[in-house]
Amino acid sequence: MCNFFLITALEIEEKCEASDTEKQLAATAIRNVLSVLTHYSESTGRLVCEKRFGPSFVSSSLHISLGRIKQSFVLVDPHLPDIPIVYASDAFLRMTGYARNEVLGQNCRFLTGVDTDPSALHQIKQSIQAQQACSVRILHYRKDKSSFWNLLHISPVRNATGKIAYFVGVQIEEGSVDRHGLSPEMRQLSVVGSIKVAVRISSMSSSSKSP
Repeated sequence: MCNFFLITALEIEEKCEASDTEKQLAATAIRNVLSVLTHYSESTGRLVCEKRFGPSFVSSSLHISLGRIKQSFVLVDPHLPDIPIVYASDAFLRMTGYARNEVLGQNCRFLTGVDTDPSALHQIKQSIQAQQACSVRILHYRKDKSSFWNLLHISPVRNATGKIAYFVGVQIEEGSVDRHGLSPEMRQLSVVGSIKVAVRISSMSSSSKSP
């Protein structure tokens, strides 16, 4: 089993190098999101701008690598006030019904509702404060107010220097079936492993380009 994960990690690492075209496309996508957020701040008077959120967006190369992961997950930045979402996968958006501009910059508590168990939220808060991984079964709500049981796994993600850069939250709707027959736990660990490799490689690349 260990060999399997090692081979998988190496395969992911080899595929993380993005072409110039992919980098340009990712950079354009990020600029488009910033444009939407800026328009939102201008129309509502609420501060959402590049100065506040620009540094928290993931790099273009990391954005591309994360986009290859098809599972539902988000990255949050524990170094920013209220620990906002800085990346949301397409699968997460499909699961919850929200658009990307409605998710970025939000704390994950927007998924909770009247019947969400406060003890599950407390467990999540404690794990983040302790910088440890945790798994919880929590009742979450989609944009259309329908509820679902979320098998949520949260894990710290460190950069190449060993510093925690993000926390990842991997969501699996209870009762969903994986086409490869993997258990929810194995699916979550696979996603977390892929994200950790992508973040490490991205941070190493950024460090090597620094003067």
